[in-house]
Amino acid sequence: MALIKAIEKDQVDAAALPIYEDFEKGGSVPEWVEVMANNPQILKGFVELFHAVMGPGAIEATLKWKIGYAVSEMLKCKFCLAATTGMMKKLGATDEMISDITSGKNLTEDEKEILDMVRDVTADGHLDNPTSFEYLQKKFNDEQIVEIVSVMGLFNYLNRFNNTLNILPQ
Repeated sequence: MALIKAIEKDQVDAAALPIYEDFEKGGSVPEWVEVMANNPQILKGFVELFHAVMGPGAIEATLKWKIGYAVSEMLKCKFCLAATTGMMKKLGATDEMISDITSGKNLTEDEKEILDMVRDVTADGHLDNPTSFEYLQKKFNDEQIVEIVSVMGLFNYLNRFNNTLNILPQ
């Protein structure tokens, strides 16, 4: 149970109501949504950012979720690990493929470099190994790099939000 109250649908601000309804179409409203709804503008802005970052873009969905999984694993967010594992499986990943994200086995060189940078920045909030970023600049265009870094930042935010407020898988 979260450390602060969850806002039920019948109590939610009108700005957040469509977000609840969208989640209900997919099954249920996650607890992080109900907790974030304590500030409807933050919830609305976060959901818009999530869609912009995780929607179709310059990098593949599978890579985005691998980045999310790597961040979640480092920050040990039980909710985010469950969510990223579930999405990876929806995208066709097996348990072995998911464990390869941790071990580095069977990953492309690009994936290894990206995940190394993600772990580097997630560990302490800044880039300690500039060679990882230099690799990205050689292999990816600016739009792709912004998207990669945005996925990393998004999952750092969500992991820390859930960990701080004790939001667990339901």
